Amino acid sequence: MREIPHYHADEIFSFGIKNTIAALKTSAAVSSQPIPREHVPLDQGEDFLLMPAISSTGIGIKLVTVMTQNPTIGLPLVHGFYLYCDKKTGVPKATFDGSALTTLRTPAASAVATEILSTETTRSLGIFGTGVQARGHIEAMLTVRPNIEQIVISGRTRESTEKFINSLKINNQKITVGSPEETAACNLVCACTSAKKPVIPTNSVKPGAHLNLIGSFSDEQKEADSKLIQNAEIFVDHRTAAKEEAGELIAAELEENWSFENIVGDFSQLVQGKVNRSSLEAITLFKSVGLATWDLIVAEMIYNETN
Repeated sequence: MREIPHYHADEIFSFGIKNTIAALKTSAAVSSQPIPREHVPLDQGEDFLLMPAISSTGIGIKLVTVMTQNPTIGLPLVHGFYLYCDKKTGVPKATFDGSALTTLRTPAASAVATEILSTETTRSLGIFGTGVQARGHIEAMLTVRPNIEQIVISGRTRESTEKFINSLKINNQKITVGSPEETAACNLVCACTSAKKPVIPTNSVKPGAHLNLIGSFSDEQKEADSKLIQNAEIFVDHRTAAKEEAGELIAAELEENWSFENIVGDFSQLVQGKVNRSSLEAITLFKSVGLATWDLIVAEMIYNETN
């Protein structure tokens, strides 16, 4: 078998958030039933994930490890590897840094939802988390809401938050360390954590706000409490995936405060313009557990652009 190309993180990131947003808008407008991901629990809080997807032209699978102790020894929390094959022949065509694909496509999907659901008067952005997804979401949110004037960051410690802020290359917005309450009070809020207990103070969320929750992908994780789920208009990446993996929504239904039947719409419906917020005062929330189809969309975009 001939040698196949491998796309490193820098090569993947060079395609940029704007191109990724555009690719998701174009390709994700057609809803498809996701193939269930295989979730293999390791030690407590550690996971091995297999995420397959199929398109009309390609087959792809992402292998992901989540190791909670890695950051304490200077390693990334998440590692990933992606294999892309031809749909007709099954021949492998390329491999990718899987973590980089995730880092690029997740904020891009949030940006698509944000452009549709957040109000155009959005001027403040609150970020929970200080990892790669937090960084990616800042860039993605500023891409679709360039009039944001203030960014408030809430991390685990003030030291880690200040270090994160100092690493950002932001020139036109005021960036500050904020309490959870100050962060949640922003017009636009992104939760990018692996929290097992809610990090967003529900009482601080203002009418008209839009929230993106992207950190949890199992029933053991949750970034928002059931009261916030009950108060908000809920949109998801895919109903089936959300029902199996969205910890906040699963908990809300178990507590009988909310039902999956209350979901207003999914990512495909948002892109097609079939659903939207009900009013300017409504709180909207986009819950994403991450779809393997998004990885395949981005991998095919990059491969086709370079071959």
